[in-house]
Amino acid sequence: MFIIVVGGGKVGTYLARALLVQDHEVVVIEKNPKKAQLMANLLETDVTMLGDGCDPVVLDAAGIKRADVVVADTGDDEDNLVVCLIAKKHSKARCIARVNNPKNKTIFESIDGEQPITLISSTEVILDTINQHVNAHDYAIITKLKDGDLDLVKLAIPAGSPADGKRIVDVGMPRSSIVVAVDRKGEDVLIPNGDTLLRAGDRVILMVKNESREDVRAALVGTRSHT
Repeated sequence: MFIIVVGGGKVGTYLARALLVQDHEVVVIEKNPKKAQLMANLLETDVTMLGDGCDPVVLDAAGIKRADVVVADTGDDEDNLVVCLIAKKHSKARCIARVNNPKNKTIFESIDGEQPITLISSTEVILDTINQHVNAHDYAIITKLKDGDLDLVKLAIPAGSPADGKRIVDVGMPRSSIVVAVDRKGEDVLIPNGDTLLRAGDRVILMVKNESREDVRAALVGTRSHT
């Protein structure tokens, strides 16, 4: 594949090196001459193009029209947005963009509903990792779905849970969640309905929207004190 990377910082450099090892054709656009030279020295090959990746002329010279993938990896969300807009207009390339401020995700998502931009938010990745570590004993994310907006999770119901002994329909789960299965020790995995009783010790598998995580935890685990 032919891949254009806009932004020659550390991530762009490591990405270019990995792509070259995989025998992809790569061009990295960097507007800072010192960074461009450093990257060229580190990669030991001439894949660096000095210029502003937000300039359509520069992108055209880099080969945007035949690109398979365009990676917008600058430290500025506005620049990354412009790169994606130009790429969408002048090519059929798949766009991948680094989003430094998670609040800007909706702007990128609104550009193309049919072929959405793949977004990488380091802030959210780190936050999710911290949350998984903090909550590991009772709330484990199995996988993320629908571009990360929906989680498939396994949650353990502890002794003293407000859900212990209650039917699922009576637990007060948020509408943006659904219990998929109940893993009970010594029994086959249950495919539950609203009348299924939950017990302490059960491990419940759920589909949960991100904004409902804490409500699900409160309903099935109870409020946990933080020290």
